[in-house]
Amino acid sequence: MHTVPELVKLLGLATENQVRNRIEAVRNLLVATLRRGPNNQILVTADGLGILRDLQSLCETGHTLADAANILRYRHERTEKEITVASSAFASDEVKLAGHPETGWEETGWEALVGHLAAEVRELSQRVAGLEALVVRTTGQAGWWERWR
Repeated sequence: MHTVPELVKLLGLATENQVRNRIEAVRNLLVATLRRGPNNQILVTADGLGILRDLQSLCETGHTLADAANILRYRHERTEKEITVASSAFASDEVKLAGHPETGWEETGWEALVGHLAAEVRELSQRVAGLEALVVRTTGQAGWWERWR
């Protein structure tokens, strides 16, 4: 079990407040790994330390704390879903899962959001390509932005 002052050193942070902010950012992932010690100290297990280290490594690569927390939540949901599907496949001979055509299970949470955003980016890319083609057809020359590509 690690206390907040120990976590400051283990994570390479400057203040206890930074540790507390990181704990709050991923509290839902740390619920099973958090304890209260004497004098109401926050204690984190080794598994919780691993989650906080993952969060810290994402922050060090340029992600904001909120973005890093969202990435960890997405990874956690994805891992849980894969484990659930794998365990249900062992439990029965036939697994009938409706929803997503590629994976066979229904999307929820972060996975649904990422899928929606990816579809929106594809649609916008097609619209931009169409508009660029229209500019070339009507003016006979490439757009002014083409020189930066």
